[in-house]
Amino acid sequence: MGNENKNFLEKISCWYKKHGRTSLPWRKTSNPYEILMAEMMLQKTHAVEQVLPVYKEFLRKYPNVQRLSEAEEIEIKKIICSLGLQNIRSRRFKELGVKLKSQFKSKVPDEYNDLVSLPGVGEYIANAVLCMAFNKKEVMVDANFGRVLGRIFYGKEEYPPSKNKTWKLAKDLIPNNNCRQFNLGIIDLGAIVCKPKSPKCELCPFEEVCIYSIQTKNAIMK
Repeated sequence: MGNENKNFLEKISCWYKKHGRTSLPWRKTSNPYEILMAEMMLQKTHAVEQVLPVYKEFLRKYPNVQRLSEAEEIEIKKIICSLGLQNIRSRRFKELGVKLKSQFKSKVPDEYNDLVSLPGVGEYIANAVLCMAFNKKEVMVDANFGRVLGRIFYGKEEYPPSKNKTWKLAKDLIPNNNCRQFNLGIIDLGAIVCKPKSPKCELCPFEEVCIYSIQTKNAIMK
C-alpha cells in the first residue's frame, strides 16, 4: 500500500470514529438478515431518520426469514408505509422471504451472484451485505461515495467521474482489513460534509488535498 493510500485510510478511519453515524442499529450488528432488511429500506429513501422506527418495528414483527416468509403483504405494507413505494416494497419483502426460505434454507447467502438473484437486491445492496455481514473486501459505491472520491481525486473538470473510474479507484483504495469502516466512513463523509450542494469543505479531513476544494478556493481568490 502506498503512502497516499495509507494516509487516506487513516484520515477516513479517524473521521468516521469521531463523526460517523456509528449508533445506527444496523451498523452495530453483523447479522446478515438484519443488515439486508436495513439496506432494502434505505434504498430510495432520502432520510435515514425515516428508516429507524420502521426498521425496529419490522424486526420486532419479522425477526427472521421464517417469520418474513409467512407474512401477509398487507401487514408488511402497514409497517413500511412511511417509507413510500409501499406496494412495491411490501411485495419485494414478501418475495424475498419466500425465496430465502425455499432456495437458501432460510439464510442470507454470502455469494454475490446469489444475493443479486434476490428480489430488490442489486449491486450496491449485495456488496453492502457482503462487506458488513460477512466481512468481505467489497466496495459500497453509492452517490455519496462517488461524490467524495470524485471531488477529492478528480476535481471539477472530471466531476462526476464515470462509474468505471469510481469503482476502479475505490477498489484501489479499499484496505484488506476494516473494509466496513472504510466504506461507511466515505458514505457518511458524503452525507454529512461533502454534500451535493454547499459542501462543508472546512470540516473535511481532506480539505488540504482535495482537488475540488483547492479549485474552489483558487476561484474565490481570483
